[in-house]
Amino acid sequence: MTLHPALLKTLNFFTYVGVITTIFLNREFIGNEVAQRPNYLSNSTVGFIIPAINWFLLGGFTLTQWLDFAHDVVVEAIGWNLFVSNLAITAWVLSWRYNYLVVGQLLLVLNAILIWRLYIKMRVFTATNLIDYAFVHVSFSLYTGLVWLDVFQNFFAAFTDVSGGPNSWAALGAAFAIFILLALGNYHTEYSRDPDSWSGAAIALMILSISVEQGAAVPVVQVTGLVSFGWLVGALARRAINNVATWHERTYDDISVGERRGLLG
Repeated sequence: MTLHPALLKTLNFFTYVGVITTIFLNREFIGNEVAQRPNYLSNSTVGFIIPAINWFLLGGFTLTQWLDFAHDVVVEAIGWNLFVSNLAITAWVLSWRYNYLVVGQLLLVLNAILIWRLYIKMRVFTATNLIDYAFVHVSFSLYTGLVWLDVFQNFFAAFTDVSGGPNSWAALGAAFAIFILLALGNYHTEYSRDPDSWSGAAIALMILSISVEQGAAVPVVQVTGLVSFGWLVGALARRAINNVATWHERTYDDISVGERRGLLG
């Protein structure tokens, strides 16, 4: 499906406004649902800062998408995926409001697929300036890390509780979900073609937030979370070291080529 660039950007903007408005109007309801549905994959209050930053950056994208440097990314990579994603998130909020929890779960899976598909296409583009990097590349890299976390957290909030205690199947399931998130974060950090590590960093910080929230009262989740966080920090450090080494090697090669050309001249 190919849309005119102006129409595509307009849909991106207005569906973003729609999802933010829906979340704002239902903020009290969402807060009450979170409070009334404790589960073994819920994160601490501080953990909500990361999604908030992501939504802020996406808001910046809906404005910067109109600039020339973002045109090709919007048309060739983002396409219709973003505005359909925004519609899916809007419908997800309403699914909780009207108690269609299974539908809500399916909507978040759809959203994860859309954002993953979008990011795979756009990661081949290189940022041309700081605004491009922050609002186009960082925003969708963070979002790619957060969407699968949304899928798991929504499932545990909608269909599990803490009545079975810290040794229940729900707690063990939460630990297993963290391992899956670890695998996703490690993939984005060390094995994918991602141009940066923001996806892995987002997953690492959210896992830490879950571990802190569950605490010593749920040891299987706390320990799994801390080990997974430590693993991802190590992976992020290795990637940073490799990036510095690569940059240093390229700089050295450029200097060497320049010196050889000077001698020949």
